Amino acid sequence: MDIPKFDSSSRLMLFAPHPDDETLACSVILQQAVRVGAAICIVYVTDGDDNPWPQRALERRWSLSPSDRKRWGKLRRAEALAALRVLDIRPADVQFLGLPDQGLTDLLLRDCDSAVTRIARVIDDWSPTDILAPSLFDIHPDHNAVAVMMRLIFADFLAPRISQWNYLVHGRSPAFFDRAAELSSSELETAIKREAIRCHQTQIKLSRRRFLRYAAHPERFLRVERKSAVWRDGAVYSVSRARDNLDVDLRFSGDPFRMRRNKFFILGRDSLGRTRACQIRLPSRSADLEVLDCATNRSIGIARYRCHPFAGELTLPLHLFSPIHDLFIKVDRRSWFFDEAGWIEIPGVPSLAKVPVSMISAEEYSLADR
Repeated sequence: MDIPKFDSSSRLMLFAPHPDDETLACSVILQQAVRVGAAICIVYVTDGDDNPWPQRALERRWSLSPSDRKRWGKLRRAEALAALRVLDIRPADVQFLGLPDQGLTDLLLRDCDSAVTRIARVIDDWSPTDILAPSLFDIHPDHNAVAVMMRLIFADFLAPRISQWNYLVHGRSPAFFDRAAELSSSELETAIKREAIRCHQTQIKLSRRRFLRYAAHPERFLRVERKSAVWRDGAVYSVSRARDNLDVDLRFSGDPFRMRRNKFFILGRDSLGRTRACQIRLPSRSADLEVLDCATNRSIGIARYRCHPFAGELTLPLHLFSPIHDLFIKVDRRSWFFDEAGWIEIPGVPSLAKVPVSMISAEEYSLADR
């Protein structure tokens, strides 16, 4: 397992879903990149403006208007710039995209192509040699949504010369930690990281201990490689992909807060390369279920779901998805605003493209094999 290494010819671009993620997960690697003279660009995907509980505690008000949230976002931008100054990174090296905080999963499912195109343009304009981005296995829905967007961009637009590395802020997924490499840090680097974390005053108002613990933990990075795909995490126990359908074996935890909400998302490309996303609501009993298009909420097929307590088997049609493109699946069992697990990437199977597509109607699929 190797770690990112830079020199004076390196161009490092870091994508942070919110102001503070770069500080919590990447302060040491940024210090090392600065010391060797690498060019650095920090891209904040959102302003972190929809973060109500710290704002309510700090401002002592319950109701927050859109203008209140916008003001909070500006404050978080200022804190991010202050933290970066501690790391010797200039405001000129920072970009803010202003995409919706706490809304990146919805954007991914309903208007993915516009977000992917915008982020790809930012990358293309700056021409990085290395990219740091969130992991698919991060349990914050904004983080794992950005991770999927980056995978789509790499598959469609980016040259193979660009190295992509993932970091994780939230969760303890073995799929990440068992394979990620640790970056050692000196006492000085740790002290500087702690100072940078303290710049995010709005966030440490309620979470000082938790935030400062990030300074004591080693930073970990995982190189993005297709051969390192993991098909198991959270409730997803195993996956089998064929031309016409996807079979997913599920194993649920008994967490009562998560049992109330079970959705299954699948995202991929169609035969024309357009992004498609579908969702299925998983009930507590066996049933044939509608597969709904996330953008239109229209039924596009029927999935079979067979389950018993704490386990289920889901079979859903893949006639909308191209077999040569990767699929991304996620069981959405959210508690508060954290997921139980992130997304799982299922590589495409180019050999299946030679097999004629078996088109089947929703009614036919529902009646088959009964």
